[in-house]
Amino acid sequence: MAEKPSDPLGVWRDLLSQWETSANAIANKAMATDQFSGSMNQVMNVTLQAQQQLGEIMARYLATLNLPSRTDLASLGEQLAAIEARLGQIAGILERQAAAQGTTRRRQGARTPQAAKAPAPIPMPPRTKRPPPEGP
Repeated sequence: MAEKPSDPLGVWRDLLSQWETSANAIANKAMATDQFSGSMNQVMNVTLQAQQQLGEIMARYLATLNLPSRTDLASLGEQLAAIEARLGQIAGILERQAAAQGTTRRRQGARTPQAAKAPAPIPMPPRTKRPPPEGP
């Protein structure tokens, strides 16, 4: 009688390892040829052209629907980032000016910068509409 292997999955791992080794050897030989690299180059060119055509078709379709394309949204995002950066610079300048004015006002006995930042209440317009007269 033949002995039973103590590790039933060990045989499977050995077979899988041998198969991987032989498959890798065959694939490496095939990939080393000029034919393989030429065919892969052609496949990549076809894929790139298909992606470009799909992008152009989608851009035309979105333009037809009056919707922004990916490039439109990307440029909009860049513009928004530039606006936010500029607003940050302006806010910094205003804070420095307010701080400088606050120190000058404190020396003169004026309000603190926190109180100076609070907006003045907006006056309500006069009420001109009157309620309708009551019954006859």
